[in-house]
Amino acid sequence: MRTLLIALALLLGTAAPAAAVAPTPLEAGTPLTAAGGGRCPNGFNARGHLLVPTSCGPVGTLVSGPGGVVVGPITAVRPTYAVVTITNPAAWVQRPTVAGAPGTITGSAETAVGGSVCRVGGVTGLRCGTVQQKNATVSFPGGTITGLTRTNLCPDGRDHWVAVFSGSQAQGHVIGGSGSCTSGGTTWFYPLNRVLAAEGLTLVTG
Repeated sequence: MRTLLIALALLLGTAAPAAAVAPTPLEAGTPLTAAGGGRCPNGFNARGHLLVPTSCGPVGTLVSGPGGVVVGPITAVRPTYAVVTITNPAAWVQRPTVAGAPGTITGSAETAVGGSVCRVGGVTGLRCGTVQQKNATVSFPGGTITGLTRTNLCPDGRDHWVAVFSGSQAQGHVIGGSGSCTSGGTTWFYPLNRVLAAEGLTLVTG
C-alpha cells in the first residue's frame, strides 16, 4: 500500500500544468454585447479602452466581447461616442486592425479635403471615397452635431460606427449618412483625433 501511495504522489506531482487560455483579439469592427442589449460594435482601439457608439448604453453598462466574457463597463458617454474601460486586460489583445480591411493602422494623421478614405460595410464590403468637407454641422433625429467630416462614401444599413481609415491612418467612425451604394450618397464621421485628445487616450498602432 505504501508503495502505491508513493507512486500516486509522484504521478500527481509530475502532471502537466493546465494550458493558459490565449487572450481574445479585439479590432475595429469586433461585435460586442452590451448588458442592456444595445448594438455595440467596437471602434478603433485605444490603449486599455474601447471606443464604442452611444447606443451601447449609459455609464455603468457592462460590455462583453466574443465568448460572452466581460470586457469592462462604459465609463464615459459623449454626444458622439462612449468609452469602455478594460478591467481584465490579460483576457484581451487589442489589435491595430480593421475587420475586413487589409493592412495595419500605424497612426491617425487626418486626411485633407479631397483625400481618399475607406470603410468596410456590413453589407457592401470595402468601399472608398473622398473627404468633401470638415467641421460640418449636421442635424440628426437625436440632435445637432458639430465638427463632423463629410465624405462621399456610400452608406449601408449597418454602417453606424464603422471605422473610417485612409491607408494606414485611422480617421474616425461613421455616425450618419444618406443615400445608398446604388445611387451614391454621403457619410459623416466624427474625427478620431478629437476623441483621443478629449479623453486623453492613445491609439493602438502597429
